Amino acid sequence: MLGVISDTHDNLRAVDKFVEIFKEKEIREILHLGDFISPFTLKKFQNFKLYGVFGNNDGEKLMLKDVANSLGFLLEEPPFELELWGKKFLLLHGYGSRERTRRIVDTFAKSEEYDFILYGHTHQVDIRRIGSTFILNPGEACGYLFGKNTAAILDPENYRVEILHL
Repeated sequence: MLGVISDTHDNLRAVDKFVEIFKEKEIREILHLGDFISPFTLKKFQNFKLYGVFGNNDGEKLMLKDVANSLGFLLEEPPFELELWGKKFLLLHGYGSRERTRRIVDTFAKSEEYDFILYGHTHQVDIRRIGSTFILNPGEACGYLFGKNTAAILDPENYRVEILHL
């Protein structure tokens, strides 16, 4: 199982609670889909293997990258192609409006090059398929835009997702 989280926006209270849930559920790998904001937020994931992408609000990219490297994390510019659990993943944050972001995600999905496309940015949960590609946006961990603190647990073997709510 994989933990999937996005748009933490330095909400340390929410991050701490999601980290605790991930630990309780014995999650070892986290996929973060951008907008950490500060390096101190990234450090909260130090007991996991983290793969992530930068978001549009991640301004301190050099320090985020330094902290990620020091913790053995893979933090890249999106789109980030990754193979995990024998599956091909594409990690994105988002681009411009919600509509534009969704169009871009849909275009990637229609290629059927990926088993999973995971994205953030819109702050809204999205779970669906296009062809053979499973799409997941875990929503906003911070809860700042829509008032719902959400993240997800993804079972890549069975294509199942559980949305976590605080």
